[in-house]
Amino acid sequence: MKKILIKISLVLGLALSSMAQSAPIKSIEILGLNAISRGTVLSYLPVEVGDDYNNKTSVQIIRALYKTHFFKDIEVSQADQVLKIKLQENPHIKYVELLNYSDKVIDEEAMNQVLKSMDLSQGKIFNKRQLDKLISQIEASYISKGYYGIKITKTIEIDDQNRVGIELDINEGEVARISGMKISGSEVHDEDDLLDLFEIGEADFFLLNYFTEKDHYSKVALDAGVEAMKSLYINSGYLDFKINKIATDLSKDKQNISIDIQVNEGSEYKVGDIKFSGDLLNQSIDDLNDLLTIAKGDVFKRKKVIESIQAVTDLFADQGYAFAKVDPITKENTKTHIIDLDINIDLNKKVYINRITIVGNTRTQDEVIRREIGIAEGGLYSNTELDDSIKKIKRLGFFSDVQMEVTKLKGFDDKIDLHFSVEETKTGTFSIGLSHSNSSGAAFNMGIKENNFLGTGNTLNAALSNSEAVQEMSFYFSDPYFTKDKHSISYGVFTKSIDGASLDVSSYKIDEAGLSLGYGIPLTEDTRISADIRISSRDITCGATFADADHEATQCASGDKTEVKTNVRWSNNTLDNFNYPTEGGKNSLSFDLALPIADFRYYKLDASHKSYRPIGNDLTWKVNGSLGLAQGYGGKDLPFFKRYYGGGSSSVRGFDFNSLGATYTDGKAKGGELSLLAGTSIISPMKFINDSKNMRMSAFIDAGSVEEKVANISFNQVRMSTGVAFSWLTPIGPLGIYAATPLIKKSTDKTKTIEFTLGTSF
Repeated sequence: MKKILIKISLVLGLALSSMAQSAPIKSIEILGLNAISRGTVLSYLPVEVGDDYNNKTSVQIIRALYKTHFFKDIEVSQADQVLKIKLQENPHIKYVELLNYSDKVIDEEAMNQVLKSMDLSQGKIFNKRQLDKLISQIEASYISKGYYGIKITKTIEIDDQNRVGIELDINEGEVARISGMKISGSEVHDEDDLLDLFEIGEADFFLLNYFTEKDHYSKVALDAGVEAMKSLYINSGYLDFKINKIATDLSKDKQNISIDIQVNEGSEYKVGDIKFSGDLLNQSIDDLNDLLTIAKGDVFKRKKVIESIQAVTDLFADQGYAFAKVDPITKENTKTHIIDLDINIDLNKKVYINRITIVGNTRTQDEVIRREIGIAEGGLYSNTELDDSIKKIKRLGFFSDVQMEVTKLKGFDDKIDLHFSVEETKTGTFSIGLSHSNSSGAAFNMGIKENNFLGTGNTLNAALSNSEAVQEMSFYFSDPYFTKDKHSISYGVFTKSIDGASLDVSSYKIDEAGLSLGYGIPLTEDTRISADIRISSRDITCGATFADADHEATQCASGDKTEVKTNVRWSNNTLDNFNYPTEGGKNSLSFDLALPIADFRYYKLDASHKSYRPIGNDLTWKVNGSLGLAQGYGGKDLPFFKRYYGGGSSSVRGFDFNSLGATYTDGKAKGGELSLLAGTSIISPMKFINDSKNMRMSAFIDAGSVEEKVANISFNQVRMSTGVAFSWLTPIGPLGIYAATPLIKKSTDKTKTIEFTLGTSF
């Protein structure tokens, strides 16, 4: 009985003790704050005013505040229902300085983002654990780029205001050089061909390796090359291809590294039976098979399968099925190495356009963009139509970037919104000043040229210029959407004086004035035909050069002045971009006829072609050519000032402006009735320059000939050159420079190795 009474008294004692220690918190007092606000501390506390305080409360508070890493010392007490928290803050960061840091491994913006994400920027609370983590991350980044000798020394200083200064002294060391690289186990593909898939490898010859740095080791580049090799084998039908081992051997001094890649090619797979299942609509199996780029018996290539699936998807997407799913279901036979293919089609519902929004067009009117979009609000979705719409908007030349986003309308599975985002680019210039050019000497010019006048899409060109060779006043206006059916109209007036001698052509002077009116209609989305009439009157004064040239002397003495010329032009444009196309073509055929109702009688036939094709690695292959044929009729010769000339930036680079073809006794070019020009180039973006989207470089070959008389074609005037060029879309227009050297020339030719141009692009 006595033992029971003792136990009861102990329990009651503990209960009373607990009740005595537990009391509601009336207020919270926080001491020692400097950089951290009271509200921040309160937000981390597990208690608030009104909660009970007991023996466990202080432990919970200390544990919660230590987790923040804001404090290095925490004391908690309670008296008279007042909770007191005494804190000693960790120092906050005064600065973080990276010594001897260069951005060749981690660019400055990325480094600042890393510092910010780790709370190691100015004003943040210092956390040694985060600093050590940062150092490890920087070291890992350098090592992945081949800088195995990277060393980072940290210096931490705390001032009397509890602020910490952090210095990281980065000693990058030298990048490890690849002393040897080999791939073993390959039989289908030659080892050298596989090694070419890697951006890194054994050094190129000295001069080239100085620029390419091919022997600089980088794990990122190694992994990219391995993935390219896997893709090559899988697209060659070797679906079981494996990388058995990638061995890297780093020298003791960490200066050299060798790479050994061991592969297992596996067996080649071929395509077996191909069938279609699911929603075929009214499409016949034969029609669907015609879309495929693979057939039974072909080597199974993943790329070809993807192309085929995309073609089938596009077929139904053009019929309104925007969310059609076309899945290739494969059945592999590992014994026969045959893969059967079941192309399953799930169309879902037809989709209609609910709303079209356009943003980013700060200058260009919405209507200018909307009229290029082939689908209106409420219309049926078409993938091809929208792709073409984006190309047409880019082709305007008003925008440096065009993007389209498709979003589903909430609550509807058959409606979508189209969101077009554009980035405006400079479309015109206003200029006034003095200049000098190789072809026309010193010049004063003033004018406005705007291809998107007041954001309407119309073209306005007004100019006043005065140089040694040309004095001109002109006004030109065109409206490409004069009617809703895309009929265009243009008109202009001009007065012009030309001194041929200053242009390195014949010795003559012409004073001319006239006006023009044109009208065009579309034949298709990409093709137009236009016609215009131009009426002009000119006075011709001939120099001494023509005294020995019967043809020119006769024209000078004829007194011919008036000209009424008609022009009919057919054009086709499928380029994907106005300034720097990478795909498509641009073709034109033009016929000029000086009507017999005026003094001059001649005709000119001109044809031109440009085509662009992507060839991989962001390279574009361009092919261009032109033909010009001109003759007089009705007993009159072709006016000498209507002849063709060649040489210079717009024809055969490497030769002087207007220098090709036959010449007079004084060395001036005669020009000719026939012009033939051709060229090819490889165009590349300049990836090694930051913000280089408006820059391109190219390697080119130009060829051309100007024949004096069509009846006496000899082609002994053919000239050819090769070189490199650079183009930059500046705020004042396209700026270019090229360096060229002639491949076919004569000793009497005038050549020009380097020339700057303004107003031309690739």
